[in-house]
Amino acid sequence: MALNWIAAFKLIPWTGVAAAAPGILKGAKNLWSRTKKSGNAQEEMVEAAFDGSVAIVNRLVVRVNELEAEQRSASDLINALAEQNAQLVAAVAVLQTRTRLLLALFVVSAVAIIALWLR
Repeated sequence: MALNWIAAFKLIPWTGVAAAAPGILKGAKNLWSRTKKSGNAQEEMVEAAFDGSVAIVNRLVVRVNELEAEQRSASDLINALAEQNAQLVAAVAVLQTRTRLLLALFVVSAVAIIALWLR
């Protein structure tokens, strides 16, 4: 089972993920800011569209407000996930660098041990 996960992680194009992370984060932040700016524009449009029925307008206003709250919540979640993804990519890059350093240290140590053994 562990080998399947390792194979799956090896297939992931980490350079592509690292390159895409800033764009995803920027897009999530733009979505979040646009959602915040929407405000009460829908409420004004509903009131202008219907002249008579106050009950219908009130129900529509309540529903629009609920949908705006859900949209803000979803955009907050997307923003948080994008930030976590960026942090994950940065952590993977650090681990990749450390792994390369450890491999180089191992090779140097192995060569040194073999050289001492052959003396």
